[in-house]
Amino acid sequence: MTTNAIVADAGAPAPAAGTVAGLIAEVFATLPCPSETEARYLARLRALAERLAAARLQIAVVGQFKRGKSSLLNALLGVSVLPMGVVPLTAITTVLTGGPLDLTCHFLDGRQSGRALSDLESLRAELVSLVTEEGNPANRLGLLRVEVSLPAPLLERGVAFLDTPGIGSTLRHNTEAAIAALPECDMALFVVSPDPPITDAELAYLTQVRANAARIVVVLNKIDTVEPVERGIALRFLRRVLGEAGLSEETPFPLSARAALRAREHGDRAALEASGLPAIERALDALLNTEGPAVLAAAIAGKAAEIVATLQLEAEITARARRLPLAELDQRIAAFDAGIAGLAAARIEASDRIVGDRARLLDLIEQQAARIAEHVAHQLEAAAAEMPGVGEDLAAARQRLAALVPKYFGEATAAANDTILMAITEALHRHQDRVAALINTVRRHAAKVMQIEIEVAEKTELLDLPRLTAWVTDGRTETLARLSTSWIERLLPARQRRAWARRQLMEEAATLTVRNVEALRWSLRQDVSAILGRFADELEAQIAAAVATTRQAMAVARQRQDESAEMISASAAAGEAIAARLGGIAQALRAARQNPPANAPPTEDRPLHTPISRSGIGPAPRQPKKVRHDSQEHPAIQSVNPCGITADNQGSALMP
Repeated sequence: MTTNAIVADAGAPAPAAGTVAGLIAEVFATLPCPSETEARYLARLRALAERLAAARLQIAVVGQFKRGKSSLLNALLGVSVLPMGVVPLTAITTVLTGGPLDLTCHFLDGRQSGRALSDLESLRAELVSLVTEEGNPANRLGLLRVEVSLPAPLLERGVAFLDTPGIGSTLRHNTEAAIAALPECDMALFVVSPDPPITDAELAYLTQVRANAARIVVVLNKIDTVEPVERGIALRFLRRVLGEAGLSEETPFPLSARAALRAREHGDRAALEASGLPAIERALDALLNTEGPAVLAAAIAGKAAEIVATLQLEAEITARARRLPLAELDQRIAAFDAGIAGLAAARIEASDRIVGDRARLLDLIEQQAARIAEHVAHQLEAAAAEMPGVGEDLAAARQRLAALVPKYFGEATAAANDTILMAITEALHRHQDRVAALINTVRRHAAKVMQIEIEVAEKTELLDLPRLTAWVTDGRTETLARLSTSWIERLLPARQRRAWARRQLMEEAATLTVRNVEALRWSLRQDVSAILGRFADELEAQIAAAVATTRQAMAVARQRQDESAEMISASAAAGEAIAARLGGIAQALRAARQNPPANAPPTEDRPLHTPISRSGIGPAPRQPKKVRHDSQEHPAIQSVNPCGITADNQGSALMP
């Protein structure tokens, strides 16, 4: 298989000209024999093309823990499939697609394993054992995700729903799994609730969601938990906060997911309408009918545009360098190197700012640790002062106090998690924007040195934020259960024994607070230092790669200076034609990001929901086409071979 080969169905039509798929296909047609550097970028384009050709819009249900994400999906499905409960349940991302009842486990080590299912009851049992914290604590099974196919009308329309873990709980790996799923998200249902109102941590998370999703639908769930007058207040507050976050165009949908599921299971149409679910279904139905392909195309177009712009710059530099005399080329190379050396101060400043943010975040950790210590100490000492009761021995009192430790620390660390997660997210976004600006400075400098006119985006989409974890204890709190009753207390009179026992418990509570807070403090400091260190390395690597790409383009031209004048001229002309075509493609992709043309006709106008049987048996959905490379099916595209030979290229286009 050649570098540009893609596997697809025989006889598949060529992508329509002007669509995002067609624009990506033009890139492969333009670069039939790519260089090593070009091949790396084309591999990224190929992955985007395959995802677009599969025509599967991926809708992630995201939000903070216990906002009712799984309940919303169950209500949309019309049957309780995903686990729901009073504690954070979803620990692993579950991908729901249409098809015969089936379940496949994808492991972190690359393995896959199917599970036999007979009905929905067996599916529910499997999911409880695989994707919940109770069934798979701390992801001891090593799962990456679980894919479930289900014969539900909601899933028959070429869409996949991702049920993600919630962020912000005391379970660090849940937040990590939730953020890891975002790059697969084309559209998002962002779920919040009235109590508590949307938090700063959720808004920080929403920023990451917006970087990946072309459309966001906001759902205010659990409206049944507040009085009707308070619902209006909650909606107005949410609209104001969303407007301040730049999402004023998104109208939040009020919902009671549990009421909707009950109404659907009992066939109560009035209760279903009152739950708010039909309004969400109508909105999704309209999106899928009119905007589904466009939403997917927009998500792909933005990522593809920056890749193509980088390829264009390399082609422009190589072509211009080919036409320069050796002495002048060496002068341009020296000028480029001098300019890059001049950026050293900016690179050092960017690195210093990360160091500065690390210091500020560590100070924030100290402040949060002190607040946790104060809160927990007060709670435990107050509880200890009321123990033991009359007739209760110290051992039983210790057991009662021990049971309070996870509760008090969970409350305190959840608040600290919100504060620290928001702070580190804001810091990483600042550094991401700063380094993106540096990379664009490198591109502009290269274009200036080579006297090239090239459009450089104000913000690049090539930089990804690292995965953030929830800064919590992960259940590592030390408890009092290990402490035993002293022989001294057994010798004291009852009244003195109770007073002595209270003093002992209060001292032990204070000691326990210090131990747990210090363990948490150490863990937070290590985690913050590690993630900022990895991020700094990645950002520096991105800058170095941008510099290396330009240097390599110049070096290639310099190495071919001994060729004949005719060959040099032909090669330069070929490179200029390639650069011009890539520039046009990049510009078209940027336009498609804002106003994407459809890559497929709208989906059939079918209702989003029809009843699903209890057994899970129903009509099998249409399967999306797979992708392959078939040079004979694509019309000839007049192309320029980067090796310097002009030809009609018939073998490098992508087929949907």
